[in-house]
Amino acid sequence: MNRKFGTSLVGLVAAVALGAGALTLTPAQAETCPAETACSTTVTFDVTAGALEITVPDTVDLANDAAPGGNAYGQVGPVTVDDERASATPAWTVTVDMTGTAGFTTAGGDDPGESVPETSVFYFSGNATATTGDGTFTAGQAGTFTTPPTTPQGVTLDAPRIAYSHTGGTGSNSATWNPFLTVALALSNVAGQYTGVITHTVA
Repeated sequence: MNRKFGTSLVGLVAAVALGAGALTLTPAQAETCPAETACSTTVTFDVTAGALEITVPDTVDLANDAAPGGNAYGQVGPVTVDDERASATPAWTVTVDMTGTAGFTTAGGDDPGESVPETSVFYFSGNATATTGDGTFTAGQAGTFTTPPTTPQGVTLDAPRIAYSHTGGTGSNSATWNPFLTVALALSNVAGQYTGVITHTVA
């Protein structure tokens, strides 16, 4: 008698478990409609948002050196802004500068002729090489860089300067440009490899 009762109980538990599992696999019904009647289902999804980021080269050796009194120049390499905020107002501005640095220096930059100040360093963004998304992309220094530069082109980096900006549009966007840098050397500059740091910031 006990054995029969136990067997029946196990069967009942199994049936309940199977029924519960079947319930979890059955989606909730939107509504029940008679034949020849449109039956509606509401569908939802999310548009995800990311970050506003800028990518710049780690190091670059300007392609064209110069003697004292000349202009060393070359392209910095691709600078890219990725705006994945999916915003209704995806505006951003990139600034570039050398503020607070010693400009370009060689051999420590302590002796006469071993440095080039920020006022002699010129940045030229040029036109974008690629953009995605809508809105208006504006170069800080639009146009074509003339090579070789007989005179420096662009803006000095002794203060933050606008390199690129974006206004209008919605959603996500991106822009890439390859700026030129010109370093105007003084007749007093000594020979050596000069090093300096320029900084791009997006906000």
